[in-house]
Amino acid sequence: MERFLEQKRKTEETFSRLTQPVHHRSDPFRAHQRIEGYFENRDVPDFMGSDRLLKIDGIYGTIQLGYNPQKGKTFLFANIKTSIYDTAPSRYQKELKEYQMMRQIKTGTPNIAFSSKRRNGGAALVYNLESKPWSAQSIAPYLYRGNMESLGKTMPFLDRTEELEERQKARDEKHRLQAEVRSALTKARYADLQALRLQERETLYLQNRYNSLIVRKDTAARLFFRRLNIAFDLQKQEIFQYYRGRRFGGEKSRLDSGLPENRNGDEGQDE
Repeated sequence: MERFLEQKRKTEETFSRLTQPVHHRSDPFRAHQRIEGYFENRDVPDFMGSDRLLKIDGIYGTIQLGYNPQKGKTFLFANIKTSIYDTAPSRYQKELKEYQMMRQIKTGTPNIAFSSKRRNGGAALVYNLESKPWSAQSIAPYLYRGNMESLGKTMPFLDRTEELEERQKARDEKHRLQAEVRSALTKARYADLQALRLQERETLYLQNRYNSLIVRKDTAARLFFRRLNIAFDLQKQEIFQYYRGRRFGGEKSRLDSGLPENRNGDEGQDE
């Protein structure tokens, strides 16, 4: 019973994160919307700030898709919020300063990731440096790194490993219990039947619960990455053309293109 209650509690948290109310906001590139909470180092030659293309804001955290013209690549910026499951009172959990962020060691992918200082629950940033669209594999190598917890908490659909393992355990347990029930009936051990039937119901409940989570995670991941890639693909020609003009035509190209430069906002103060 204790194990059942613990697993039920864990699945309820995962369900809550997967079904949280979220607000999706697509930002047109020509608005040059800045990434909220991400402060870039402006003291670099020919600085060009990043543009936000998409913001997904939920009750447990925020994910923003940005384009960095210096690198010519898109990135995800994620941070958690204070909720019934997390506390995020510190600035490093909401903000990421480029000149202070810590780079994570690469593993299995050319993508690179950064965290906001070496503390738990800090804001996290991942660059997609591969010549292919965003996918779960783009982020997976950094999902369980120290100080990168915000990735898993804001994108709970990225990993189904635990649910697949627990579902298999529940299936095995159900088969074991069914054999026990048959044995009890054969040997007329009716006193044991009530406890066995209860365990069987609990196991079946968990199996169905994990089935539902697996399906929900798969659906949520497909929709999420489709939305990310569409937000960039629909504007990438305009983005490339604009920054090609900025690099080779200077300020005159920006004015001739009619695209406004609306990137402002003061840097946050250090803690």
